[in-house]
Amino acid sequence: MRFLNVHHARETVGRLVLALNGESPEPGQLPQAYRRVISLMRAIGAPESGVRVSVKGDPWGRHLVENRVFENIFEGLGDTPEQQMAEWCRDVDAAFGYTRDLLPDLGDLVDLVVTDVVLFSSKNKGGGSASHIPGLVSMSPGDEWAVHDFAESLVHEAVHLNVFLADMAYRLYTRPTVELEAEEFRVLSAVKFGELRPLDKAFHSAVVAPPLMLMQARRGETELVDKFRGSLRECTDGLLDKIDLFTPYGQLLVRELREFTDSYDMDLVADSVSGERFAHYEMPAVA
Repeated sequence: MRFLNVHHARETVGRLVLALNGESPEPGQLPQAYRRVISLMRAIGAPESGVRVSVKGDPWGRHLVENRVFENIFEGLGDTPEQQMAEWCRDVDAAFGYTRDLLPDLGDLVDLVVTDVVLFSSKNKGGGSASHIPGLVSMSPGDEWAVHDFAESLVHEAVHLNVFLADMAYRLYTRPTVELEAEEFRVLSAVKFGELRPLDKAFHSAVVAPPLMLMQARRGETELVDKFRGSLRECTDGLLDKIDLFTPYGQLLVRELREFTDSYDMDLVADSVSGERFAHYEMPAVA
């Protein structure tokens, strides 16, 4: 599954940097080149290195609230006690380390694509990311979240961000995403049982499942596989039924995802993250 592969993510970023900046960075300079490029797309530039953690009163927090970027998360938005925020910041930092320790290449993927985490207190718990703000993850932690919950939220949003980057580099769909809102192009969601969602959103609901299932399996849990096995299969059925709405690259990703739902083989997920066979995509020649 190329959308999880760290080598493919580096290739994707390299292509974007070349297309947007006209430079072909050396491997060691790729993270810095990525940050320069995405800074051109965002209201606030990316930090030169590391991850910047922001809160509601910081520039990113104010920008997201004022522009209603994550309205679904911001229901019941409130203030966060200073001690709670300090604990959350420590948990976010620990979540990056947890992911690296659990699966080093998955940690490298997260380290590459995530530059900012914005923390909020709100009624709705969970994370958010947006195609027009590469590098940024919004998070409203649950009251009982442990470090592994922060890590899974981080990975969830990092995969979304990585797929947004792939869409920029290779194109996933044959129609603009606004057209995919039409009823005729809707597909059953992988996580919202029985709900038809626009094709791109249904696809995104499915691609985040394999790495989270692997993370749970590594700590001896099967909750996600047990809960979403049927709905994830139904979602891929719907995606295959509308495969003509995907570009050749998008069709490849859908079929790789379907291979996973045929087996729920966690070794396949681990190989998808690290394996060289998922690393490269040959762009079709321009006629």
